[in-house]
Amino acid sequence: MLSAANKGSSDQQILARSTSAGNFRARRGGLLAGYDFTNRVRGALIKARDEAHGRNHQYVGTEHLLLGLLAEEDTLVMDVLENLGARPVDIQTTVNHLLEDGPPSARSRIADLPYTSRARVVLDQAIGVAHEFGDGYVGTQHLLLGLVRERHGIAAKALTIAGLSEASLRREIVRLLQGEGVAALLEVDAPLQIQEKHVPLSVAVEIRYDDGTLAKKVFTSNDDAIVFLREKTQE
Repeated sequence: MLSAANKGSSDQQILARSTSAGNFRARRGGLLAGYDFTNRVRGALIKARDEAHGRNHQYVGTEHLLLGLLAEEDTLVMDVLENLGARPVDIQTTVNHLLEDGPPSARSRIADLPYTSRARVVLDQAIGVAHEFGDGYVGTQHLLLGLVRERHGIAAKALTIAGLSEASLRREIVRLLQGEGVAALLEVDAPLQIQEKHVPLSVAVEIRYDDGTLAKKVFTSNDDAIVFLREKTQE
C-alpha cells in the first residue's frame, strides 16, 4: 500500500457542485465507490477549471487537468517528473502548443464547467489506480497515472512527448514512497504481467433503440468505446 503522504483532510465545500470531483466519485458504484480525493487533488481540479476559464473554454479537458496538476506544484509529482528528466515547465509549454484558446464570449462565466468524456475517463482511471495500489483515497500520484493511462487526450500526448510512460511513472512513484527494493519488483513482475494481460484487438458496441433498430460500432480501444457510450447516454 502506498503512503498517504499528500492526503489532506475533508473539505466538503470544494465538492458541492454537481460536476465536482466528489460528486463524480459519489455517482460511481461497485468496487470503486467510496474513494476520497485529497486536498491536493481537489486543488488541482479547481486550478484545472481556472485554466479552462482563462482560455475561454466551456469545458474541462485532460489538458486542463494536467495543467491544474502541474500548477498545484505537489512535491511528489514534481519530484517524480524531475527525477525522470521531464521538467514541468516543458510539459506546460507542450500543452500550450497543442491547445488553442476559445473565442471571447459575451456569456456570463460558467461557475462549474463540465468535464469532457476523456477527462471523466482520467478520473475513472485515477480511481482505478488508487484501488490497484490499495489506497482508500485518490492522490496526485493516482491522478498523474490516470492522465497518462487515458492515452488519447492532449494530456497523455504531452506526457508521452516528454518521454514519460505509465510504467516509468509508476516505478518512480513506488520508489519514492516505498523504496528502491519494492520498485525493483515491478520490473521483475512486468514480463509476466504483460503475458497475462489480455488486450482486445477491437471492441464492438451494440445500441438498440426504442424502435427496435440496432446500431453497431467497432473501436480499437476500450477507452474509445467508453467515451462513445458516455456521449450516447448524454444525448
